[in-house]
Amino acid sequence: MGSELRINTNRVSSLNNVEVERKALHEEIEIKCFYEGSSVLMVGAQTVTASAGDVLVVNPYEFHATVDPGADENKGKYHLIMVPLDYFGDSTDLDLRNLLLVKNKAFETLFKNDARLSRILRRVAKEQDEKGTAYRVAIKGLLMEFFAILLRKGLKNSDAALLRSEAFRSYKLIEPALRQIRDNYAENITVEQLSDLCQVSKHYFCRVFKSVTGKTSMEYLRDYRMNVSKALIASTDKSITQIAELCGFESANYFCRCYKQDYGCSPSRYRKIIRG
Repeated sequence: MGSELRINTNRVSSLNNVEVERKALHEEIEIKCFYEGSSVLMVGAQTVTASAGDVLVVNPYEFHATVDPGADENKGKYHLIMVPLDYFGDSTDLDLRNLLLVKNKAFETLFKNDARLSRILRRVAKEQDEKGTAYRVAIKGLLMEFFAILLRKGLKNSDAALLRSEAFRSYKLIEPALRQIRDNYAENITVEQLSDLCQVSKHYFCRVFKSVTGKTSMEYLRDYRMNVSKALIASTDKSITQIAELCGFESANYFCRCYKQDYGCSPSRYRKIIRG
């Protein structure tokens, strides 16, 4: 599960290993805005063909895979936007976590030749590529408009297959652990504490957690702390030592090693780069 918006403005469809993809579900909302070619995809139990001008929306923990990327000269090309459920926070009418995981709603899958939605997402891609003044603010505003349109088009109840699926049941089982990490990432959190919160054995918890997130709980915790630290480095003047402590790292030295391993540079170097 990501905690930051992720945008890739130039993706090309490629054939997926369906069995692998069934085990690699994610919590983010995945949006594909096709601008060239076409691809055949499976989303849940549905097979859809997406072409230039179409918008595809994959709901959280919904199986999806490309089963036919198209011929070489006509492969589907698209802008990819991965939206975390907490992207807009929980104090607006766009509380995506509550809407999709608590109320069990879901967005429609494919919007064919929807000029308005495509136009918004192309503007998002342009803002991401150009990185002009306040581009993140502009992107958030565009995505608020995008989701407002989806809400006006109407939601569907998550189908019975999704609600019964192992992936969804597994998510509900580990949800207390995910919430504990989100709310208390700076504290000393152990696997034993997380499994106790979920009221299952440590062995079973570890197996289910990795099947849902693709990571162990400690890897997930570390990555969550890294995402928070990256935001603090970019948006505050706190020292690297303070940030390491606020994010729950055992020492500033360990934090710096992790940061360089993940992002290819030291935290202080990243701060200089991001601030120009």
